[in-house]
Amino acid sequence: MRPIVLLGMILGYGILSVPGAADVDHTLALSVVQIQAYPKDARAFVGSGVVLDHNLVATNCHVTRHANAIVIGKGALRYRAASQRADLNHDFCILEAPGIALPAASLGTTAGLSVGQPIYLYGYPRAIGIAFAEGRIEDLHPYDGSRIIETSAAFVQGASGSGIFDQAGRLVGLATFLSAGGEAGYYAIPADWIPPLTAAPPQPIEPLSGTLFWENTSALPAFLKRNGGRPAVPNLSPGPR
Repeated sequence: MRPIVLLGMILGYGILSVPGAADVDHTLALSVVQIQAYPKDARAFVGSGVVLDHNLVATNCHVTRHANAIVIGKGALRYRAASQRADLNHDFCILEAPGIALPAASLGTTAGLSVGQPIYLYGYPRAIGIAFAEGRIEDLHPYDGSRIIETSAAFVQGASGSGIFDQAGRLVGLATFLSAGGEAGYYAIPADWIPPLTAAPPQPIEPLSGTLFWENTSALPAFLKRNGGRPAVPNLSPGPR
């Protein structure tokens, strides 16, 4: 399903109703932010993230891994990340930005999810503002003690790190990558990987080195090999310099 841009932000917070999505609690979008990652002497990249708690924001590491500075935005508000916790293999990064005054998402798990269940996506595709997409769970792929969510909720550039919420409004994953070649697939890493990472010591904001599990062509998970073993595709939008 094509994302619907939620227009009419009231003071950066209130969201107007969207035709065809009236039964969805769009206040979930209040915890979803834009991420601007600034590499040294290079063009920035824009993705999405979700406010957790205690000044923490979850996003994909592939959004921020080359950055020397990271800015978190919501409407006219801007917060600079002071530190990060990174699980590069799982493509999960948690940014710490003092002073964030935004609602935190309620954390869920993939344990109770089932194929066919509705899910809701909020993010910043193509850096054009907060957007919404509704879809269903197409499959759940066991991986490293949790399950990767495959969804029919299509996402595009800038949507990396968007929040995937269940019907109870709980954050169950982050939109992360597309399958390359073959049949299309939209995948989200599970929120189950968040609690262990929040317990890790914070590190400075600086470039990260390593390989993401979904881009390692020599050891791709079985569910990605069905597309000929090609690497998956991230969803980054070029941002301001």
